Amino acid sequence: MNINSSRNALLRSRNLRSARRSRAGKIISSRTSGTSSSLRSRTSSTQRTTSASASLTQTRQLAKYEQVEKSANSIQANVKNMLKLGKSTYTEDETGKKAQENDKNNLIKYIKNFVSDYNEVYNDLGDLGGAANTAFKKNLDSILLTNKTALKEIGITISNSGELAIDEKTLENADFDKVKALFAKEGGFADKVSAKMESIESAAVNSLTTLSKLYGATSTYNKYGTSNSYFNGYNNYSSGYSYYNYGNYGSNSGWYF
Repeated sequence: MNINSSRNALLRSRNLRSARRSRAGKIISSRTSGTSSSLRSRTSSTQRTTSASASLTQTRQLAKYEQVEKSANSIQANVKNMLKLGKSTYTEDETGKKAQENDKNNLIKYIKNFVSDYNEVYNDLGDLGGAANTAFKKNLDSILLTNKTALKEIGITISNSGELAIDEKTLENADFDKVKALFAKEGGFADKVSAKMESIESAAVNSLTTLSKLYGATSTYNKYGTSNSYFNGYNNYSSGYSYYNYGNYGSNSGWYF
């Protein structure tokens, strides 16, 4: 399969979804802000509140999957850059030493981005729940556990909740070859995580496509034009959300929830 064609297809799919969904947050905000003036009875108020809550839940779920897709894609791009850097060779003179130092600084920058994106994906998978997302988390846990000692040696530890944390001083002073072995070597830690992120990104794309159709058939979702990101709606209502177990939504949808 042509990798570039696959990545381009994912990008086109992402752009189309963003165009369809972008005004969902504003529509929700408009709907909820005007509720008090349009209510005529207590029964009507309850129905409207329930409808608004359902819309917010849908927006939150879609935002989570969109973020998983974005962060998983970012990890793959970072790892690709790190693998290129890992193939560099250096001379023993001053020029070679400066080039090596520059590459080490760039590698540390990529690693910081990698850790930030990794934690985003890992936490979002946990929030979304479901059999597939739980399985993805276990796959990532396994990769981290296998490399736990080597990661700790260069200043990267695993928290009790499964997130990665960086001790910047230790990382900056770590042996460059050890850092490269983990993050800039084909088949190494970062490369294995990147391969798993490709599967996670693909699953997120499928989930977004399915949820778009599902919500489009049962709500006002995706019927509006383009504006700012639908993340606005999620942020505006973040304090009012309740936790939902998305893994239980539908009898035959557990693979993406």
